[in-house]
Amino acid sequence: MIYLFIIYPILYLIILITGIINYAKIKDNFYLKLFLFFIAYSLTTEILGFVIGVLYEINTYPINNGWILVSHFFYLFFFLSLLKSAFKRNIVKYGIVCYTIYTLINISFFSDYLTEFLDINSIVGGILIVISIMIYFSELVQSDGILNLKKSMFFWISLGALFFYIGVIPVDVIAKFINFGVVLRVITLLLNLLMAGFFITGFIVSEKEYNR
Repeated sequence: MIYLFIIYPILYLIILITGIINYAKIKDNFYLKLFLFFIAYSLTTEILGFVIGVLYEINTYPINNGWILVSHFFYLFFFLSLLKSAFKRNIVKYGIVCYTIYTLINISFFSDYLTEFLDINSIVGGILIVISIMIYFSELVQSDGILNLKKSMFFWISLGALFFYIGVIPVDVIAKFINFGVVLRVITLLLNLLMAGFFITGFIVSEKEYNR
């Protein structure tokens, strides 16, 4: 099943290349440029994970846990940046503060960052991201932005992240209690393929004026 691990770097490489080709569409927004760096970081993580974990069979928990935390905080701040309502922004800010406190306590006293998968962090962070996206959508449907959704990279990133985390949260919960091995890996792969499809589509069909 080694091919499952090879696909991830390829996916992120395709997303990154598509983003670079369409960079002119996103260059006016800080968080969209940061999203491209996040994809580059994810690609680097997958390559390191494959080389260190698969080829050399060395513990990759620090690499994987690092990606989990970076991705969670990136998406939370990303969707926070899109919100206009002070009340809704405060909800997401409160979630970020609580998640930060929980993470610090968990790593300091309960979980070994270097030798254990931060499974609860993965679940809690995923739930907060889904909530943040739904809050963003609730604001979006009340604005003029609803008329040009397909032209906005923000929309495609939201869809990709939403479907990925809605799917991966149950996988993380199940994996905590039952080891389905290959089945869970295949489901995770399909979720990543779906997410990548949304991101790539966004880079291709979005327009500069709606990405500011």
